[in-house]
Parts: sequence; C-alpha cells; structure tokens
Amino acid sequence: MTPTLEQIWHEFSEPLRQFIQRRVSDPAAEEDLLQEVFLKVSAGLDRLAEASKLPGWLFLIARNAVIDHYRTRKTTVPVPEDLVATDPPDAGETEALNAAFRRMVHGLPGPYREAILLTEFEGLTQKEFAERLGISLSGAKSRVQRGRQKLKEMLLECCRFEFDRRGHAFECEPRRSGGCPECPPVSGVSESASKTV
Repeated sequence: MTPTLEQIWHEFSEPLRQFIQRRVSDPAAEEDLLQEVFLKVSAGLDRLAEASKLPGWLFLIARNAVIDHYRTRKTTVPVPEDLVATDPPDAGETEALNAAFRRMVHGLPGPYREAILLTEFEGLTQKEFAERLGISLSGAKSRVQRGRQKLKEMLLECCRFEFDRRGHAFECEPRRSGGCPECPPVSGVSESASKTV
C-alpha cells in the first residue's frame, strides 16, 4: 500500500532536507528545493507502483532538483565602474586590412590559393572542396592545411602580432621600419586574419 503524502513528509522530510543541505549552501534555496521535491512527489505519487521503491524515488527527485538548481543559476560578475569602453575599429582601417589580407591570399601558389578561397571565403567544407576538385578528402585537407601554413608564414614574415589568451590576434605592427608593402599603416587585425594566424 502506498503511503499518503503526510506520512511521507513525516518519515522523509528530515532526511531529504539533510541530503539537500549537504549540496546547497543557501538556506532559502534548501527550503525551496525541499518544497519543490514534495510538489513533485504529490504530482507523481499515484504513479508509484511499489511502495518499496519510494525512498529511491524520493532521493532521485531531490537529486534532480539540486542539479536543476545549479543548472539554472546564472553567475553574475559586477562590471567595474572604471571599465573603459573601447571604440570599434574604424571601418576604413578594417576594410584596408581585409584588402591586404586578400592580396596575401592571392599571392599563394595556385592550389593553396584555391583551397583557402573556397573553404575560408566561400564557406565550402573540405569535403565539398574535395568533391568540387575531384580529389580525395585527405588531399583536400592537406591543401587547406598547407595553404593556411603558407599564409601564416607570409603574415608572420610581414608583421609582428600580439595574441590574446585564446590565441586570437588583436594587434599587429609591420616588421619593416618603412612598413609592409601589403598592409596599411594601422593597428589591429582583420577577423579573417585572426582566424588563420
């Protein structure tokens, strides 16, 4: 015979509370979670086939409630008052950098230029690139990889880059004192270049 909700409360509320307390440090959240557990028990009690499975079922509901509690919590970080907003890059500078990058891509040897243009600029997957050229997938991957490597070498020969902690370039400066023949005299780096370098 299945016990009533009141009987379950008297027998299991304290063990469930302790179970939740060991996993949640906020007393208000603990109480909310315990109430949530008993709401779910109330809604599903008539579907419990065997009374012997009651304790396992209760603690499973409590465990899931704790998981949901942490899953839905959003951690917020206050924004410092003195945080300085940076201006977006000038559209002219960005376009000039993109144009310089395109010139470098067009300076690659034919097979590598084609690989970079089709995969990076036209958005073909390496499989689609292989099918379009009628070459093997491993051959296509090799061309794309070698094209990226050659382009990286060209970029590093031309400019000195600074990278963020994720490896994205955010600053570049020509290596030659008179500037780089390919690049405009600006700071910054194009989105395309930062993905490839």
